[in-house]
Amino acid sequence: MENEDDEWLNIVNLDKLINFSRKVVYANLGEEYSDIADLDFLELVENMPEEQQQEMDSILSMPEAKAIFKPFVKQKRHKKTLSIKTSILESDYDTILRQLSERMISNIVRNLVKRGLVESAFDEEKNDFVFWVKKEY
Repeated sequence: MENEDDEWLNIVNLDKLINFSRKVVYANLGEEYSDIADLDFLELVENMPEEQQQEMDSILSMPEAKAIFKPFVKQKRHKKTLSIKTSILESDYDTILRQLSERMISNIVRNLVKRGLVESAFDEEKNDFVFWVKKEY
């Protein structure tokens, strides 16, 4: 929803922005990235080890992230030059980051359930799924 204080953010490389956003969300889930200055955090995100990038890809794929971005991305063609300008609203980017985080967490929990490490059930009182660690005896 656009409001008068909302700013349009111009995107030069959409795939790079999507991948960077996935890295930021993934890094925020890790302990090694907590309690560090913003610039140090961004440097660590940019230089994420290959092993972590592979784990991130298995948790939240690039196609999943693109699907989250898609409804928010606006493209306009310049009438004279025919060049395409890609942009999103600043407030929409905040929404995108939240949705990426929610999807990543959902995928992690789903994978834990699939591997039998966590059990789940639907709680009708809460109208939501509940999860617990499986106890093996």
